[in-house]
Amino acid sequence: MVPSVRISRTLALAVALLLLAALLVISEIAQSGQKQINLRISASQDRQVQLARLLEQLARAEAGQRGFLLTGDPTYLQPYLNARDRIESTLDQFTNGFVAGDHVLATPEQREVLRHLRVLVGAKMAELAASLALYQSQGPQQAMALIRTDMGSQTMGEIRAASVTLREAERQTVQGEILRAERLRLVSRALMGGVALLNVCLLIFASTLLARQARRRAQLTEQLASENEELERRVHHRTEELSALSDHLQQLTEKEKASLARELHDELGGVLIAAKMDVAWLQKRAPSADPEIQLRWRRLLELLDAGVDVKRRIVENLRPTLLDNMGLLPALRWITQETCRHAGMQCIESYPEQDLQLTDDAAIMVFRLVQESLTNIVKHARAAAVRVEIAIEESHLALIIEDNGVGIEPRRRDAIGSHGLATMRHRVRSFGGSLQFDTPATGGTRVRALLPLARVMRPERTSLPGPELDTAANL
Repeated sequence: MVPSVRISRTLALAVALLLLAALLVISEIAQSGQKQINLRISASQDRQVQLARLLEQLARAEAGQRGFLLTGDPTYLQPYLNARDRIESTLDQFTNGFVAGDHVLATPEQREVLRHLRVLVGAKMAELAASLALYQSQGPQQAMALIRTDMGSQTMGEIRAASVTLREAERQTVQGEILRAERLRLVSRALMGGVALLNVCLLIFASTLLARQARRRAQLTEQLASENEELERRVHHRTEELSALSDHLQQLTEKEKASLARELHDELGGVLIAAKMDVAWLQKRAPSADPEIQLRWRRLLELLDAGVDVKRRIVENLRPTLLDNMGLLPALRWITQETCRHAGMQCIESYPEQDLQLTDDAAIMVFRLVQESLTNIVKHARAAAVRVEIAIEESHLALIIEDNGVGIEPRRRDAIGSHGLATMRHRVRSFGGSLQFDTPATGGTRVRALLPLARVMRPERTSLPGPELDTAANL
């Protein structure tokens, strides 16, 4: 009983909301249409007012001109001058009333009448001005003779006829808009009735499908739960496969880097050293006082020394010899101090008193983590100081790299395109650890990695002494 009541309430609410939305839409459409109709009617009335004003100004101009010619009193000339100055702007306002934005509202017939009206108004004003000019040049008799001709009355009659035509067109426009408003009202009523009927049909249809949907919902819920379990199992399995593959690729990459470093050190290093020794031997056996030859010998030796330095730098970047020969902490001191020295940053280091007996894979992982963090700081952080700390916290090895630069935006920390940060996370997670990025109170970025000792320490060394500050070097 309770579920059926709830369903009835839900359906009633849905129908009410749908009916309300439909009524609001129809009302908005009707109001918008009525608003457009009112604007058109108002524009038509404005045009009629402008047309009446134009005729009134023409009549005043003609009356003032004739009064001046009959009496010679300049007082009668002032209405003519006032009307003459306003007729052009009134005609422009009346013509512009047929334009709405980029659309011309006048029909082709109306446009033709408007052009003819502008010509007639111009002719009428030219006639009035000609009679006044004739009055000034030849006297009132000649001006009155011009007035007695039928040309002025004919022009004014044509103007009134054009005005009647335009008024009739405006009257028809207003009647058309009124009829359109009536049709819009009828359409709105029909739409409202259709919406009401549609809601009734939807209500009936929803009631017939309700029971069927309830049964299907239960079946789909069971099926979805089963599919979710299968999907989670596949995702977990695929994630484990991808993680194992990534670990294998990282180990393979490090092995290839180590192999390439050995080959460069043994082969290329031997070639460069032998070449340098042969050049030195030739310089001693074939001495020459020519400054140009001596310059070439020195340049050749400098190029060989530069080649040896490039080889050494490439080998150290591929596989630090300090990491294999001296251990992790000397390698970290070297990479940190070299990076800070080249970048002009202050360097603060804190390490345990004794070297860490990590597995080879864990040692290279920690070294790469520090190396990539320092590289990101130099490229992006614009920092003035860097702090690198390694400490033992209970059953975990803590690695902290902190700078006072501009920091990392929170949205970029988990962004898909941040491959460097993603690689660092995967390196740490492959050893069962966790990696965090946060912003210290003083600003900048802090990278904190926690690695379980059971996963990173060599089997024969599972405990280490507590952390102590080792060095604090400023470069």
